Amino acid sequence: MDFRRACRAQVTSIVIIALMLAISSVSIGSSRGEAQQGLRQVRSFEGGNAYRTGDDIYWVLELGGSWLQMGRQYGGLVKEELRRFHDEIAEDLTARGMGYDAQLANAKELDAAFGAHIGDLVKGISETSGLSEEEVRVLNAGMCNLSMMAMQVEMPGSCSGIAAWGPYTPDGSLVFGRNWDIDRKSMAGYMEYLSVVAFNPEKGNSFANVHPLGNLYLETGINDKGVFIELNNGMASDPGYVIGLEDTVSVLVSALNECGTVEEAVDYLVSRPADMSYIIQVADEDVCMSVERATFGSRIRACEQEGVIAAYNNFIPPYPEEWAGKVADPPAREEDPRYENLIGLANSDRFFGKLDVEGMKELMGIGVGEGGAVHAGTVLQVVASLGQMSLWIRGLDHSDWQEVRLEGLFGRR
Repeated sequence: MDFRRACRAQVTSIVIIALMLAISSVSIGSSRGEAQQGLRQVRSFEGGNAYRTGDDIYWVLELGGSWLQMGRQYGGLVKEELRRFHDEIAEDLTARGMGYDAQLANAKELDAAFGAHIGDLVKGISETSGLSEEEVRVLNAGMCNLSMMAMQVEMPGSCSGIAAWGPYTPDGSLVFGRNWDIDRKSMAGYMEYLSVVAFNPEKGNSFANVHPLGNLYLETGINDKGVFIELNNGMASDPGYVIGLEDTVSVLVSALNECGTVEEAVDYLVSRPADMSYIIQVADEDVCMSVERATFGSRIRACEQEGVIAAYNNFIPPYPEEWAGKVADPPAREEDPRYENLIGLANSDRFFGKLDVEGMKELMGIGVGEGGAVHAGTVLQVVASLGQMSLWIRGLDHSDWQEVRLEGLFGRR
């Protein structure tokens, strides 16, 4: 099994539900205050700007120009942080048994499956950050390498999300809640590097990427047309792997850059063959669609109830006839209840019709043992209000919610 497949497969393992219940039986609290004020600009470099969120917790970058120019801005704005993050995670991985040569080999393999735009970002960052291109690549792969080393035993499933609109929200506009799950114990210490990076390329749409600094591929993002995308690993349903295709987390960069509507983004994803299996949610302020993207084909999954859709790490039956024998059945609810929990919460008296931003934050704080989806693997969370063009982010065990208003970050070229 090569690095890309091993990295993705490691985070789809499911532990017995007793472990999830034991670890996640309480709701998530806060460790630092929630921001009420706006962003504070702290640095500028070659036309790019760096901000801190209201409580001085997370980085927000505003970049513009060619991909190479944006890489240069990226590297110049947070050079100290990139160097520190690189050195810390490389040392961590070495202590866990993955030497630097192995880290670099994995990083090059990952990099080879990315589009040219990410390659230009890597080159630009290396020109201004003090990191070599190899070091930038090692940092880009650092969290993926860490997931492999930290999760030597089976862990809870990775990533989940829920979109609510129509009758489920007070004004009908869509709100999305997203859990980014790998292994909190090993990764919480790196949440100081969590960031929102706004790219304003010369061509196409502007978009923002929610990731730790230096992680250039995209798993959670939104563009200036109000199209939001998040992906969940789907290898529990389809463990296949197709060599030679662009990595889906790179494809999502192009989808946000090129697509102006939910329908366009969905068509873009369905029309391209997948390297590995993912469940991808695409939303705007009016609707959400779920794309179950297998290595043997893709489908658009309809929501069971108009106004709500949830996703985790398995395709949701019933399946198309041509998928018979190709898809593993989802686990029993006793083993992984996150999907049913999210749908159940949305339909409860507590949340039905009340899932605005504050309601979604409350829902996102509920542990799996209490009927929610948060567990020991949950590392960071995102709430998106597409009508407001705002994100709220938090690293669990690091901070409470921090708001990032996007409209002022988009439009520069």
